Amino acid sequence: MKGKLLIVFYSKYGYVKRYVDILGNAIGCDAVPADKCRGDMLAGYDKILYIGSVRGGVINGFGKFSEYLGAVYKKLIVCGVGYMPFRNHIPQRVKEATISVAYEKFVPVFYAQGGFDLDELGRMEKMQLAMRVRQIQSAEILSDEDTFLMSVVKAPIDEVKKENVQPLIDYIEGRTVDEKLYSPPEITDAEEEKQFFAELDSAAKAPDDKKRELKKKLKK
Repeated sequence: MKGKLLIVFYSKYGYVKRYVDILGNAIGCDAVPADKCRGDMLAGYDKILYIGSVRGGVINGFGKFSEYLGAVYKKLIVCGVGYMPFRNHIPQRVKEATISVAYEKFVPVFYAQGGFDLDELGRMEKMQLAMRVRQIQSAEILSDEDTFLMSVVKAPIDEVKKENVQPLIDYIEGRTVDEKLYSPPEITDAEEEKQFFAELDSAAKAPDDKKRELKKKLKK
């Protein structure tokens, strides 16, 4: 691996932690739970990987970690772990839901399937899931995700395996990764980065109508 890596992880049900162990065995790294991560820990590393479970399309625990984005976005890699099998659109969707407009164009985002077991959920989570199941049952058309959710509610799954994070391992080790397997950074050039932040600054200072237009432009 080129450079020293720190993994910051949020693992509620254990699937993420098992991926951390797989990554550690494959490439060697330090790791710290997200709730124990401090800003002064990040400076000594060439790469930072944040990996956490995906709930509601967002990576758990990233909200608090995002306070460090301004310092680490150039060396940050993000990976979400969810119950859904990998689909090409998921990394980009997770990126847009999790990372702020100011930094999402700089950060590569990966996704790996983990697992799901209804018995692991807390009371509130089970209530929320029951509401979602009722919505699905009353729907006339089911999406791929709806169908898969109904299947895992009936039968637990565990898909944690090295092959699911092999593209992430390859990326960390500097090998070329098919862009269909993750959401690559859109801005890597220093001049383009400078222009982007200038436009972002203009958007922040613009009147509300202009601000909306500029924000839409920056999202593209």
